[in-house]
Amino acid sequence: MPTCPDPLARAPRVGGAAADRARLHLAPLALQGAVAAIVCRDTRGMALGDAQRLSHFPASPLVCLSWFQGMEAGLVEPGTGRGRWRPFGAAVMLSGSQSRPTVSWAPTTGRAGVLCLPADSARALFGIDPGAIHDRFLPAPQVLGDTWRPLLEALVDSPDDAAALAVLERHLARRWRQIQDRGPAFPSLRRLGRHWVERLAWQAHQWQRTRSPRQVERRIMAHSGRSLRQWQSLVRTEGAFFAARERYEAGQPFDWAELALDEGFADQAHLCRAVKRITGFPPTEFARRYAEDESFWLYRVWV
Repeated sequence: MPTCPDPLARAPRVGGAAADRARLHLAPLALQGAVAAIVCRDTRGMALGDAQRLSHFPASPLVCLSWFQGMEAGLVEPGTGRGRWRPFGAAVMLSGSQSRPTVSWAPTTGRAGVLCLPADSARALFGIDPGAIHDRFLPAPQVLGDTWRPLLEALVDSPDDAAALAVLERHLARRWRQIQDRGPAFPSLRRLGRHWVERLAWQAHQWQRTRSPRQVERRIMAHSGRSLRQWQSLVRTEGAFFAARERYEAGQPFDWAELALDEGFADQAHLCRAVKRITGFPPTEFARRYAEDESFWLYRVWV
């Protein structure tokens, strides 16, 4: 078993042309309203150290289908010193919404892709129960069965981003067209989480007509994996990330307390707790790692 680095280890960002190896693709036209985004990263041929092959991911409401080529990825369990690494053991993984940040690692370089879906889209397309896979990473063939095996195999065999996008459209567009309750296309990544939570709140309001508040709360937990209040806190914090980046790029003076109030938090301490819950780091350290660490590549392509 390869020795995994400490998940908190720091390593500098890769520069030059290699810095463009991670890309975020919006949904193909035929899958708008179903797919939030597709993230692809190709590290083949890059001279990455052990710590540079770490990847940090936030707590998230999204259901993800991830595929790997030429690399054996897995989760890193937090602890002191070097991390305990658990390889996934499958080339395609399905993960539910995550209530805490996660870290992955691979002992080699390779290609990887992630299809990001709101929970209700994942339910409609694949017939899965999002609550049953909340905070879990499972081999996709085991969960989805033989029906979706051609899709999974084609993703693993796709040679580049364009081919992977074509595979997703070919295997999912027809199914999406058949679904009657199609939601509108997502207006932007910044609005994605808020858009989904607004739909969940509307659904909760409909359930209140025939169920008690406690029954509604249990139904939301079963439907999405966490409470409506937790989802609202998560998307509010994600909005703060986008606002912080906009201020930084505009060269505006940066004040965490002012940002907290502008984004709907009670105070700076409230914002700090929320950021640490989602990313694993307080805001100042998160901002430093976002700018400097290779392992925070996903945050940079998303926000």
